[in-house]
Order: sequence, then structure tokens, then C-alpha cells
Amino acid sequence: MLRLTAIILIVTSTLVRADTIIKNADGSSVTTKSDGTKIIKNKDGSSVENDPNGNVIITNANGSSVQTHKDGTKIITNPDGSSVTDLPGGTEMVKNVDGSSEQDNPDGSKIIIDANGHKTVVPAKPKGQ
Repeated sequence: MLRLTAIILIVTSTLVRADTIIKNADGSSVTTKSDGTKIIKNKDGSSVENDPNGNVIITNANGSSVQTHKDGTKIITNPDGSSVTDLPGGTEMVKNVDGSSEQDNPDGSKIIIDANGHKTVVPAKPKGQ
């Protein structure tokens, strides 16, 4: 197995950053950044990124991705750019390619924004209705 290792130094006026990149014979690579972030890239373009804060981003070859944050936030992005975000408290936000979005809150209220930017707030229904 052939391994190529490159150390890249980037120097600015006050900061030195050293990244280590290991390139494998199969076309994959592993990058370790100076901040502790580790990125594994596969030959097909997919990747897994782990940062020191416990956040993980999995990117698929088709451009879709899943981000999982340490606080429990999860963001799913589709190849077309639309996305769904789930927050730890139960809020779900859907963003569409045309710019429209909908936010569903745990109390049942909603915030809807159409493609023209018009905002509609739907209040939560009182309990028992």
C-alpha cells in the first residue's frame, strides 16, 4: 500500500497553520487540520468530517449531506440545495430551492415564508381543539 504524506504550512502575519494530508493509492485521502478537524475523502467524492467540537458532516457523492451537531441539531441537505433542519427542542425547518420555507414549532405554531418572501404565522391551537 502506497501512502503519500504532505504537510502544508500556511503562514499569515500572526498565525501558522499546519495541515497533514495523507493520500492513499486508492484515491482517498485523510486530512488532519491544525484545529483537530479530520476529513476523510473517498475516491467517489464522498467525505466524513469530524471537528473537535463533536460535529460531524457526512457528504455523499451526489452532493447531499447530513450534519449532526453536538447539541443534537441535525441538518439534511439534498443535492438540489433544499434542506431540513431538526433542532433538539423539536422545531423542524424546511427550506426549499425556490426560497420558501416552513418552520414547525413544538407548540404547534408555524412560520411559513413563500418564495416571494411573504411571511405567514400560524399560531398554535389551544389545547383540546
